[in-house]
Amino acid sequence: MAVRPIGLLIAVWVAACDGGPTQPSPVALGFGPVVEFPNRREVEVGFQGPDGAVLSGTLILPPSPGRYPAIVMHFGSDRWTRATFDGSHLAFWTDNGIAVLTYDKRGVGKSQGICCPWKDPGYFPLLGGDVASAVRLAGTHPEIDQNGVGAWGFSQGGWVVPAAAAALGDRLAFVIIGSGPTVTLGEELLYSALTGDDDCRPSGLASEEIDRRLDAAGPSGFDPRPDLQAMSAPGLWIYGGLDTSIPVARSVVILQAIAAEFDKDFTSVVLARLNHNWILDGAMCQTTGPGGIDGRLIHDWLAPRLAARGVILGH
Repeated sequence: MAVRPIGLLIAVWVAACDGGPTQPSPVALGFGPVVEFPNRREVEVGFQGPDGAVLSGTLILPPSPGRYPAIVMHFGSDRWTRATFDGSHLAFWTDNGIAVLTYDKRGVGKSQGICCPWKDPGYFPLLGGDVASAVRLAGTHPEIDQNGVGAWGFSQGGWVVPAAAAALGDRLAFVIIGSGPTVTLGEELLYSALTGDDDCRPSGLASEEIDRRLDAAGPSGFDPRPDLQAMSAPGLWIYGGLDTSIPVARSVVILQAIAAEFDKDFTSVVLARLNHNWILDGAMCQTTGPGGIDGRLIHDWLAPRLAARGVILGH
């Protein structure tokens, strides 16, 4: 099976960002008809979040009928629509025999709810409930192997997807997270302020001074560690060594400590030349330029973990 590179150019993500609040009429729940395209098939979907909000999305299937694993996509902190995941990023999954369920974030596009009250302590668990609902829905489609449904999260997804994983238990096959913090919300906010990432201007503070101030402040706000401790799905975290948005080293230490104490199958990878947005040699806040990672990294991690559940990639 050929393994395509996975291109995650954030410029595509920004172009897909929806503006303005929305409270649309609910879409039909479940699956719509299959629509054929030359390189994929699409099915409109509707499902309810834990508070009853109806969310609207699309299930993208490989071009030929079959029985596939699937991945549910979550977003960063902005107002992302399902169109976030297209181009080379979408092709990586479908070309490798993996279906994709992507949906408009609550309060965006055709999805009901409110986006994005991230200061509300219940917001990240609520988004995690949305991901969990999408995973449950995906597993009921006749072309999806319910033993092979996982979830993807980027940036803010480092808080959201583990909440879904903790709720789903063994029902979730895997977790893949890009640039996702495992520190508390307060620590991430302070780190971004100390590095200058908030203003996209380097602060000039030495890393030692940033660490000292983080230590002095301590954890505060939403804490993902209880969810990380509770989740049973294997997880892959991919970070950029040039990330000034989240404290990568601290996040990796937390993952390693939880994996050791609670016997988790957690893998963390730091790619030295990528920034938070996975731009190669990217400057602070840079969102365009050469980006992406070699898809073999994800494929080679994922294949044996799906095989352990009786799910074979490419079938």
